[in-house]
Amino acid sequence: MWKYRDIFVTAFLIAIALVPFLRALAFRFQILDHPKKHGIHSHPVPRIGGAAIYLAFVIAAIYRFDLSLMLKGVLLGSSVIFCVGLWDDLSHLRASLKLMIQLAACAVMMVHFGVVLHVFPWQALNIFFTALGIIGLTNAVNFLDNMDGLSSGLVMISSTAVSLVAFNTHQLWLGYLSSALAGACAGFLIFNLRPAYIFMGDAGSTFLGFTIASLCVMTEWSYYRPVTLAAPILILGVPILDMFLITVLRFKEKKISNFREWIEYTGKDHLSHRVMRLGLGKRGAVFALWTLQALFCAAALFILPRPAPYGFMGLAFYFAVTGSIILFFRKKRAILLAFRGRRKSRAFGSKN
Repeated sequence: MWKYRDIFVTAFLIAIALVPFLRALAFRFQILDHPKKHGIHSHPVPRIGGAAIYLAFVIAAIYRFDLSLMLKGVLLGSSVIFCVGLWDDLSHLRASLKLMIQLAACAVMMVHFGVVLHVFPWQALNIFFTALGIIGLTNAVNFLDNMDGLSSGLVMISSTAVSLVAFNTHQLWLGYLSSALAGACAGFLIFNLRPAYIFMGDAGSTFLGFTIASLCVMTEWSYYRPVTLAAPILILGVPILDMFLITVLRFKEKKISNFREWIEYTGKDHLSHRVMRLGLGKRGAVFALWTLQALFCAAALFILPRPAPYGFMGLAFYFAVTGSIILFFRKKRAILLAFRGRRKSRAFGSKN
């Protein structure tokens, strides 16, 4: 366990040391995120903080230079994703081009380094769902980078859960990378809480999404396939939930009608925005989603040492929560009106 601790602390301290330097660099070269229609900040903020997360992760991960072939593949793939994200932060790439490069990085990682989720008896199906999961999570975490501290906090919670799994199951190499990722996120989070001192940009958010998804793919979860399927879904619960939510509601509300519109659409209709508008505010929404993520991770850790029925229970729990949240926001107006109506009728009855 002390090795994990050393790597976590190394990444944490490197991130803390790099952020002020990167902030000064961003102001010097005007690499700033200016207030815009779909943003939530009112003043320019440096947006290259993702470099602090990436460098802290890489330096801490190779601290002992003791990585398996698959983890080297994760390190290479995540480096490509970071570079593409940084390119996008500096010159704004087309969404379709970013998606193509993400697919290429994922393909190399799967084919040459063997990072494939083994859940189904057919390898082609495993490859398809691996690519779908990694690319989906890469963009899901990117989409959730819309409030100070949200994405970095969610990935810190998830990577901490993965490191606990690695420790309990003696997956030493996995523990190195997950501890490095958790430490890098924790160090950056100090500067990213509201009001944010710096943003991670697409370089940071896509890197985090790709890396945590890849680590979950290569983790040896359980001998039982239902548990192997349920655990990573729970550990990545909030980003997956948000992806389901915006996809279902945007199609239902006719905001999008095809895949191209789906990848290019931006708006304040993510789970975080919807929770904020319930009256919790920005900070309250962030803490609420951190709490939900921690609950999902706790459920994953609970089912892991147990047989197949617990995997089905974990899946049922996750999809019950996800379905309930989507249904609530789909019918929110009617639900709130009915709730207020009952309160008024009770208040009127008590007066009489």
